[in-house]
Amino acid sequence: MSVTATAPETKEPAVGLKELQELAQKNADGLAVVTKNLDGLIDKMSKTPADGQPHPYQVFGTPWARRGEDPMSSRGFSFLKMLGLITGACPRDQAKIEIDEVHNRLHKQLVENLGTAGYAYGGVGHAGSNCFLAPLGAGMFMDSMIDRKTRNEFKAMILAGTDGADIEQCSWIRRKMLAEQGYGAKTLSWLNELVGGALVAPPEFGELIELLRNKEALVNAGARTVPLPPQGRMKYPRQTSASTTYWVGENSPIPDSNIGTGEVTLQAKKLAVLIKAPNELIRFASPAAEALLRDDMTKSLALGLDLAGLEGLGGDNRPRGIIQMPNINRINSSSQTVDGDRFIGQDIYRMIAAVEESNAEFEGYIMRPKSLYKYYQLRFDAVAQGDAAGGFLFNLIREAGAGTPAMLGGYPVTKSTQVSQVRSKGASSNLTYILAGMFSDVLIGMFGAIEFAATAQGDTSFTQDQTWVRGILSADIQVRHEAAFVLMDNLSTTLA
Repeated sequence: MSVTATAPETKEPAVGLKELQELAQKNADGLAVVTKNLDGLIDKMSKTPADGQPHPYQVFGTPWARRGEDPMSSRGFSFLKMLGLITGACPRDQAKIEIDEVHNRLHKQLVENLGTAGYAYGGVGHAGSNCFLAPLGAGMFMDSMIDRKTRNEFKAMILAGTDGADIEQCSWIRRKMLAEQGYGAKTLSWLNELVGGALVAPPEFGELIELLRNKEALVNAGARTVPLPPQGRMKYPRQTSASTTYWVGENSPIPDSNIGTGEVTLQAKKLAVLIKAPNELIRFASPAAEALLRDDMTKSLALGLDLAGLEGLGGDNRPRGIIQMPNINRINSSSQTVDGDRFIGQDIYRMIAAVEESNAEFEGYIMRPKSLYKYYQLRFDAVAQGDAAGGFLFNLIREAGAGTPAMLGGYPVTKSTQVSQVRSKGASSNLTYILAGMFSDVLIGMFGAIEFAATAQGDTSFTQDQTWVRGILSADIQVRHEAAFVLMDNLSTTLA
């Protein structure tokens, strides 16, 4: 009897050559995608600054911010596209970031979420005169208005809007504007290319020379900025007087006393700026033009608010400046003349004493630069009394090359040409003042959105192909304690 051995049956079907080829192709495609993504990540990481601790969004992008019409694009918020949207120079489908990601979200949170008591707005962004909401500063929104995540997203989009601005683009804009206004710089005929002007090469341009502007005084001196609510009004309760204590005998009644209270109110007031821009600047918007326009409008509004906080006359339409407040300390110079007073050494400590006598903490001074340096020119008497021919009174001992610190009496000095030099006394009308005190008591209330309105309609703007842009900032300035400040007025910078 013979036994024949047979192989066991295979339950799984054999894999054919075609299936193996398809599987290999899928693996190869997947590996190519992974390799491409990895190469892109390595390239982006190589361009990330090495110094410090780079934020993850420098490599991976802001996780929640969509910064362009296409989710895969990288465009941020553009003020110029916003203006083009309002006037009709830019189609709506080319400004989705501005209208969808910024304006519509601000409108929803400020109006719909807060109800009719919130910020009233009715613009829709179309040709003609209209309004648009744009973020002024992420820190100027209250938590009840805009959540932190949205504020950070707005900030990322605003910063991305000016990425790539460079000096060459600014120079190109400047050359283009000079040419359109008819201001050439050619040595032959700059009006007629046919009589020699074409033979003269255009000049070489350096970097853009910015306008020399005043420096903000109050913020640099330590004033606090607080966000205003949507209705533009905020009240701070304030105690104005204290209770009274009495010595009483046995079984004697204790006299009663009251605590005085009041309030400090920040009421939004309207600060506006108007510019006239050629429509080419909006149609062919570049990061350099974006940065130039935004920087100029922001600085102008900031300096206008700062000046009102120093010297504003007050009223329904403007803040009252500190030097106009009735209850601040006012002291006269120790050396007065008919046409202007001197600021001398002992006056430094008289100003400090006036603030501390009011139970406030002295923090510094605000004055014009020439007021400080005129004081630094004071010298000892050398031979006769009053000859001022000796060594300088301040900073006699310092290292070679060391500068003179902006300090008086051990306290910092904020130098700013915002301080007036047209005060009047006697026959002089070129006098100035020095303001000092506890500047952390200054409250600058600002609403977090700036309202833009633009129009291309009207005789002048239409014929010159211009867009007129109006920006409105809602803000106010108040102080918590007027007695925390001291003013010395009518000072001459020419008298030693």
